[in-house]
Amino acid sequence: MSSPSATLADAPMPQRYPNVVPGEVRCFPHEQPPRVAMYGDIDLTTQPQLERACQELTDFTPADVVVDLADVTFLGCVALRLLIELTERLSPTGHTMTIPSPSLPARRLLELAGFL
Repeated sequence: MSSPSATLADAPMPQRYPNVVPGEVRCFPHEQPPRVAMYGDIDLTTQPQLERACQELTDFTPADVVVDLADVTFLGCVALRLLIELTERLSPTGHTMTIPSPSLPARRLLELAGFL
């Protein structure tokens, strides 16, 4: 009885996730109301950007905040941390966070987490 064997080919490996769009987080604290916009895949690779955005928003006088998730292709749990922190910081001041028209991937996680 022979054992199964495999041969490695020099062919390029197919891309595992071909639709992955690198994530980007931009903060616009001077807009009225201040806005955070996220684009592409928001996951652990964007955590430093998320932390900077949260810090930028907290450096300014409390105000209502808009979180733009319309162009998000994946929203990971790391983004929930930003949303929870913003909610916790805004609630005592009477200000709110608004998420207008989130993309379908973002909407799914927001619904599961109880934000919508």
